[in-house]
Amino acid sequence: APDHTGNPPRMGCAWSGDGSSSFPDKYSTIQGIRDAMRAANMENSDMIVAIDVTRSNEAAIGAHTSFEGRDLHDLSVLNPYQRVMRLVGGEVAAVLDKDGTFPVLAFGDAASVDHPSGCVLLGDAKGFDEVDRLYRGFLSDPRVVKSGPTSFEGVVRFAIDQAIRTRRFHTLLIITDGQINDEKEVPDPKSATKWRRTEPTIEALIEASQYPIEVIIVGVGDGPWDAMEALDDELKAKAKAKKMTYRVDCCQFVPFTRYMRTTDTAALQAFTVDCLQEVPQLKAWLDEHGMMGPGARTTPIGSEPVEWKPPAEGAEAVPTAPP
Repeated sequence: APDHTGNPPRMGCAWSGDGSSSFPDKYSTIQGIRDAMRAANMENSDMIVAIDVTRSNEAAIGAHTSFEGRDLHDLSVLNPYQRVMRLVGGEVAAVLDKDGTFPVLAFGDAASVDHPSGCVLLGDAKGFDEVDRLYRGFLSDPRVVKSGPTSFEGVVRFAIDQAIRTRRFHTLLIITDGQINDEKEVPDPKSATKWRRTEPTIEALIEASQYPIEVIIVGVGDGPWDAMEALDDELKAKAKAKKMTYRVDCCQFVPFTRYMRTTDTAALQAFTVDCLQEVPQLKAWLDEHGMMGPGARTTPIGSEPVEWKPPAEGAEAVPTAPP
């Protein structure tokens, strides 16, 4: 059924009946979300922004009619990535500790897709205005080459390690133009002749439910989004099939496509409410039941991300991985 805005319902993970916890749509206004985040002591939490820079963002590849055929990272206009960062990330940042910083990541570029971390650290934003500066600097860098596939594994595992290090709640905002396509066959460690199928992003998202992390995935561009909508609804079933534990509903997908041509304040606030609906509820649940689940690790194990540095004038070097 449509929600309070008259739009189709958001695609959230809604589980019940077998031990994992889920959350209803409680809030209908942006002020309600703001009050709830403050009541949940969100100022003592952190945020991570992750940006998709795969080739499908390019106009010649994606043919994005919802953005008038432009590259979704077109910096000559206010592009959909920037709009989502402001609408969603800006709301979260407004309730965080004003002295805090938060990492800005990219994934899907040629420098990181074959690196163990699977992502690039653009920098730690000191205040939300710096997110856009880091984003524009990275996308303007001629050394950056869009690539693929689309995988969230690296940024989700980065968030897990940050949660382990800080023991603080994290909101991970992932903005993407495409569906996950990182499934692969790998040798079965139990057999010299067999292979097994892995789903790195799915497995990382299931693991994230053991930690104080809310993952908000926003789809920009034309889609299609059927697999992303199924991702939300299938995480628990996937966990059962993989003999993994999905502790609590910590992931949701919301498409921005229908909002890309509107400037209507009420409609855009409704989108923001949909994105943030679960954040204060999950934070309050974790405060009551414990930040770390029984399957949580106590030490980080992920690889350090590729570190991006703005190019010096006339520099030709490419971004390099840490030693």
